[in-house]
Amino acid sequence: MKKNILILIIISFFLSKVSYGQSSLSKKINDYITYIDTNHRAVGSLSIFKDGEEIYNRSFGQTSLKKVSYNANTKYQIGSITKLITATLIFKLIEKGELDLEDKLAVYYPQIPNASKISIKNLLEHSSGLGDFLMKKDSIFWLIKKVSEQDIMNEIIRQGVSFQPNEKVAYSNTGYYLLTKILEKKHKQPYAKIVDEEIAKPLKLKNFSAYTPKTTNVFQSYNYINQWNIIEDLNFSNVTGAGDISSTTQDLNVFITSLFQYKILKKETIELMKPKHETFGRGIMPIPFYESMYYGHAGDTYGTHSIVGYNENDRISWALALNAARFDKNDFAIVLLSIIYNKPYELPNFKPYLNVKTNDLDKYLGVYASPDFPLKITVSKNGNILKAQATGQTDFPLDCYEVDKFTSAQYKLTIEFLPSEHRIIFSQGKNRITMDKE
Repeated sequence: MKKNILILIIISFFLSKVSYGQSSLSKKINDYITYIDTNHRAVGSLSIFKDGEEIYNRSFGQTSLKKVSYNANTKYQIGSITKLITATLIFKLIEKGELDLEDKLAVYYPQIPNASKISIKNLLEHSSGLGDFLMKKDSIFWLIKKVSEQDIMNEIIRQGVSFQPNEKVAYSNTGYYLLTKILEKKHKQPYAKIVDEEIAKPLKLKNFSAYTPKTTNVFQSYNYINQWNIIEDLNFSNVTGAGDISSTTQDLNVFITSLFQYKILKKETIELMKPKHETFGRGIMPIPFYESMYYGHAGDTYGTHSIVGYNENDRISWALALNAARFDKNDFAIVLLSIIYNKPYELPNFKPYLNVKTNDLDKYLGVYASPDFPLKITVSKNGNILKAQATGQTDFPLDCYEVDKFTSAQYKLTIEFLPSEHRIIFSQGKNRITMDKE
């Protein structure tokens, strides 16, 4: 659910061409997952389907979580994979003739900026020009606490539009929140009830549901500071239809397999949902693997990370959910799928982090800023744990991997301290920013 750039995994995925037996395949996957678990890099579940049948399933790392009750039916928050379900529900109404892709938002919410120009299609494919209500001014954490629907609508209106419909594409949780509200108006019932009646019950999904106050048996999210610790995640009532669904990986696979076997929508409808050459389709995202193409979605909350994908030619699907991770889900999948295809691979080199005495951290503490970066970075400590916090966000721990160099695997960033110059070099993705201590 957290707004992130979807990193597409470029790897070959031809399970039908695996040259070794399934028992050997399972052993290699198990050995890899055990390696991840032993190094305290992730906690989660993996499910793989072939021809609509599950051929692999494993949950891992849960025993390292303190005082947690769980079973085979415990679900994961799947974040923005929810959008795939919301889009499916919209297209069910389109198939019934109760909606049209060119219907304007103004029919339902005329108070939204540019509503007379924004279509259902624009909302589905992130081409509406609307903002993203998850980011309120300088904070992406305002939705940790319960807010009202009117608060969210007010924020959507305040943000306005940054471009005209169809001019370009910008990922927007706002679009899917509004689609959800349209669904509720059309069905005259809450989103959770719609998901249950239109998706879960017909597919016999027992561990797949949208959020309600009665939702139970869902893993919480964690980060790692000497051990796995619970973190405060979204209040999922705030992100209905955009990121609130929870599911097991097995039920996710049942859903996406059923979708591409045309048990939910017609084939021609699936073709409308799929992207052609754009980054986002209309609810379905591309996941290219060399010559093969997978379709699905990824999802992130503030601590849980998920992917689901389906290959139409090979009739394979896989679903991964991590509710505790110091290892990126896409990196996880690269090695996993290399094992599946009997491709050469190397296990990730998990070097032990350095222990730094609390007094030695003092030289790093302070507030850092740059005219080229809109947020300030506050560096603090808790005992011998160094922490960083961007303006309006919660703090997070940093691990020392070299002298004066720290990293956060969770956020895929590094901070190099230059104490004598009173500055840091902040790196995340392609961004590399020098920031001075105030």
